[in-house]
Amino acid sequence: MMMSEANKINNCNLCGACNLNCPIYAVLLKESAGPRFKTFLAKKKDYKEVFFLCTECGVCIPACPAKIKLECQKIRKQMAEQGIETPANKTMRDNIKMYGNPFGKIQSKNQKIKQYYT
Repeated sequence: MMMSEANKINNCNLCGACNLNCPIYAVLLKESAGPRFKTFLAKKKDYKEVFFLCTECGVCIPACPAKIKLECQKIRKQMAEQGIETPANKTMRDNIKMYGNPFGKIQSKNQKIKQYYT
């Protein structure tokens, strides 16, 4: 019988082996950015913006003795349904609605040059 992901998360002993390969943890060097902290929060169902700091690359899974797969995309979906999002995500969503792209109003190269010199 397969163990559900929720039950697997409860098997995490917070050893930190997952953090060793995580690219986000390697760049930010913050415990709160690594998969161990996200698993700690997921066990408590305490969803925070740090779940947006996951590339879903999966390199943490083979490093984990319990082979836990933190399903950040599902967690992010639940968070979005609850209205929890990062300021950057809100800006991106608003830009898509207003300008049809995630970047906002796009200026021509000449407009950028004029702004620089005026």
